[in-house]
Amino acid sequence: MRLLRLRHGLAAGYSALRLRQDNCRCFSSSRVHHELTPFTRRLFKIPSAPSPPAQHHNDLTTFLSYAEHISLPVTSTVHVGTHYEYTVLQTLRRYALSLSRIGGRDDAGIDLVGTWHLPERERERALPVLVQCKSLKTKLGPNVVRELEGTFRQAPVGWRTRETVGILVSPREATKGVRDTLARSTYPLFWMTIERDGTLKQALWNARAEVLGVGPLGVEMRYGTTEDAESGSVTKEMILTWDGCDIPHMDQVEQNLTEFAEQWAASWGMDLSKIQKGELLDVAEMVLPRDVSAQLLDRTISDADRKKVIQALQERLQQQPASE
Repeated sequence: MRLLRLRHGLAAGYSALRLRQDNCRCFSSSRVHHELTPFTRRLFKIPSAPSPPAQHHNDLTTFLSYAEHISLPVTSTVHVGTHYEYTVLQTLRRYALSLSRIGGRDDAGIDLVGTWHLPERERERALPVLVQCKSLKTKLGPNVVRELEGTFRQAPVGWRTRETVGILVSPREATKGVRDTLARSTYPLFWMTIERDGTLKQALWNARAEVLGVGPLGVEMRYGTTEDAESGSVTKEMILTWDGCDIPHMDQVEQNLTEFAEQWAASWGMDLSKIQKGELLDVAEMVLPRDVSAQLLDRTISDADRKKVIQALQERLQQQPASE
C-alpha cells in the first residue's frame, strides 16, 4: 500500500483520471441549514463541540460584522487568522464536514473540531475531525505535522477515539518535507491547500487514513466559464469526490439525519416529546444488547426486544410527575 495517497488539483495529466458519472448517487443541492437536536446527535453519536472562546461570532458573516463593529484592522493577525478559519469551515461544509471553531488561547493547537459524514458512514458513526489552520505566508516545515499529532493527545472529550482524523489546512501547498512526514505518521492525517478565498487546490492523505475506510475518496478537476461570457475565460475548480461522485453538502446531510431521526422516533408508535425521545434512548441502551447503536439505526430490533423497550419506557413515564 502506498504510504501517501496524493491528489493535487494542478498536477500534470490530471485529466487522465477516470470520471465515473454513470450510476452516481444523486445528492440534492439544498442549502437549508438544519441545526441538529441533542436527540439526533445522541442517536448518531455525534459529539457536541466545546464552547467557543467568544460568543460574538460563529461564522464568517458574523465575524466580519463584529470585526467592523470593533474596528479590528483587517491586516491584524487576529483578523487574518480568524477570517481564514471561518473560510476553511465554510469550504469544508461542501464536503460533508460539520465543523465548529474553538480556537483561542487554550485551544491546545486545535482551531476547528467536528465530524466528517462521508456517504458510506451516514448510518454509522461519523469520523471525528481535528483541524489546524496555518494561514502563514511562509513555507511550512515538517514540524507542523508533529504539532498536529500532538493535538490528538489533548483533543476534547468525544474526539479521543481511534478513528479521529487530523487535517492540516494552509494556503500554501505541502512541501516535500511535509509530505514525507505525513506519510510516515502513525496517525490518520490529511493535508488540504485552501486559498484565502476558499478555493480548494490540493488534498492528500496518508495510509493510516485509508485504514479508516476513505478509499473511495478522490479528487476531480472541473472546468467552467466565468459569468462574463464575453471574456471567454475558463475557471478551474478542484473538488473532493466519493467513488467518483459528488459528496453531499453538509446542509443536505443534516437534513437527512434530522429526517431519519424523526422517522426513527415515530417508528416506535408513540407520541414522544423532545425529553421523552432522550429517555427512549436511555431505556434502549439499558434493555437492548451491547451493540445497541447498530441495531437502533438499522431498525433490526426483534419484536420481543421492541416490546421490552416500549414497556420499560412506559413504566418510566408513569413514574414521573404529571408536570413533566
